[in-house]
Amino acid sequence: MHSSLAVTTDGLPLGVAAIKFWSRKKFKGARALKTKINPTRVPIEK
Repeated sequence: MHSSLAVTTDGLPLGVAAIKFWSRKKFKGARALKTKINPTRVPIEK
């Protein structure tokens, strides 16, 4: 989530001005390999 906070010139917070949600369809590298393994399905011996 990326959010934008609106503030006055004195630094007083007014609130959230915008929020954008996004996600990646595919992960690259070692982190992607970790996400493919469901830890609840791996036997304890492994």
